[in-house]
Amino acid sequence: MKRIYCSAILQEGSTYQLEEKYYIHLIRVIRLKAGDQIILYNETNGEWLSNISNINHKRVEATTIKQFKLPNPELHIDLLFSPIKNQNSESIIRQATEMGVRKLFPTLFTRTVVKKVNKEKFEAYAIGASQQCGRLSIPHIGNFQKISDQKSLLSEKIVLFFDENLTGKTTHEVAKEVLSKSDKPDLLVVIGPEGGFTDDERQLIKQNSKSFFDIQLGPRILKADTAVVAALSLVFSFFS
Repeated sequence: MKRIYCSAILQEGSTYQLEEKYYIHLIRVIRLKAGDQIILYNETNGEWLSNISNINHKRVEATTIKQFKLPNPELHIDLLFSPIKNQNSESIIRQATEMGVRKLFPTLFTRTVVKKVNKEKFEAYAIGASQQCGRLSIPHIGNFQKISDQKSLLSEKIVLFFDENLTGKTTHEVAKEVLSKSDKPDLLVVIGPEGGFTDDERQLIKQNSKSFFDIQLGPRILKADTAVVAALSLVFSFFS
């Protein structure tokens, strides 16, 4: 059954007009018709069984029937990353969404190859991944900024810095230390560009973080998109 994100307040018996893109997808592509069931959801009201109640002039409306999944709290795990070329940035957005990352901050480093990003495409990737994986929320996508402009963000976070220098503590060691002080830490996972961090960037991140941990990813140097998946897997495993 198709899941559709709806930001409106969902409640029993209410009717909602869906965005035009869903008319194209649900009616023109999948060939659903009035009376067919879909799921409407969001992070505030959970999941609602709904039926398509009206189709007219490229508009589709759905009416909620009953709630069958309550909203659930999410871990405060965000991701600061360097966009990478080709379709790898799409993979990062989709996989981070599937894993449960709350906010994503595309960031320009000295060695970042990609100099421009399409934020609307990033948001579309996140929505698609959320609808596919069963997640109730859509991660926030921040504006593309230089790392030097992310100081305010760093100052609010416990920064988990995954560096290609292969040094640092294990994720298990860091999780034990952090969770001994707070059971709901506000974490920011940092992954650098394809060419790695410069020494100045390492110092900037370390000096401006609320709390800083250098974490090792293992004995091998990983591609940037592989490093994101590996780092997030470790963080969600040990901090869940």
